[in-house]
Amino acid sequence: MKILVVGATGYIGSVVAERLAGRGHQVVALVRQAGRVPYEERVGDLGDPASLPSEEFDAIVHAGQLTGDEPTDVATIGKLGRVHYVSGVWVLGDTEDGAEDSPVNPIAIVGYRPTVERLVLDGGGSVIRPGVVHGRGQGIPALLRAWAAERGHGVYVSADGRVPTWSFVHVDDLVDLIVAAVEHKASGQVFHGVSEAVSLDVVAGAIAPDPRPWPVSEAAQVVGAAFAEALALSQRVSSARTRTTLGWHPNRPGILSDLEEGSYTA
Repeated sequence: MKILVVGATGYIGSVVAERLAGRGHQVVALVRQAGRVPYEERVGDLGDPASLPSEEFDAIVHAGQLTGDEPTDVATIGKLGRVHYVSGVWVLGDTEDGAEDSPVNPIAIVGYRPTVERLVLDGGGSVIRPGVVHGRGQGIPALLRAWAAERGHGVYVSADGRVPTWSFVHVDDLVDLIVAAVEHKASGQVFHGVSEAVSLDVVAGAIAPDPRPWPVSEAAQVVGAAFAEALALSQRVSSARTRTTLGWHPNRPGILSDLEEGSYTA
C-alpha cells in the first residue's frame, strides 16, 4: 500500500514509517522541510491545511502533534480525509476502568482532542489511543530519568499526595497495533494501545532510589500547568476489546524491565 505518514520524524511516527517500510509498503512522509527522512517526501505543514497533499493514498497514519489551534486541526483532518489517528488515553481523564467505549473526560492538555477523534471516526478512519509510551530510550520515562538525575532520587508528580498509576505501552508494541489497524483497514473504531498499569512510585524507584512525590503545583512552575496535570493523572485503562478485534498481543519488555535493564540503561 502507498501510505502517508504524518509525524514521520517524531518518536512514534518514525517507528511507524520504519515498520511499514519493513513490511513492504510504500511509505510517503509528510515533512516541513525536504531531506529529513529516507522515504518519499511530501512537503506540507499541519498548521497550513492548504499545503497538505491532495493526492490519493491507500492509507494515512496521523502520528503528528496537533497544532493547539482547534479550527486548524479540524481543517487538517478534513483535508486529509480517512486517517488512522494516534490520539492518547488522556482523553479519558482520571479513571480506574477506562475502556474503548468509555465516555471521554479530557484534561486540559488534550481538551479538544475528542472533537478530532469524532471527526476521524465519522470520516471512516480509526483512533488509536496509546498509554504512556516507552522504549528506545525516549518518551516521558526519559524525562523522569532526567529529573531523577538532577535531584539524586526518584521523582513523580503528585496531586494531593496521591501516587498516580499510569497505563504503559512499549513503542514497538504500539506500532504493531497501528500497523494492524492500517492493514485491517479498520474503520470507525477506537483502539487502546495499553499493555500494563504500574504505580508511579514503583516506576520512579526503578529509575533511582528513594522515590519522592513532586507536588503538582511546584511541577507546574517548571513544565506548565497543563503538562503537570497530565503527569499527575492516574489511569488504569483496558485494551481488551482491541486485543480481541485486531489480535494484538504486546510482548515487548514492560516499563520496569525497560528502565532497569533495557533501552534506558545505555
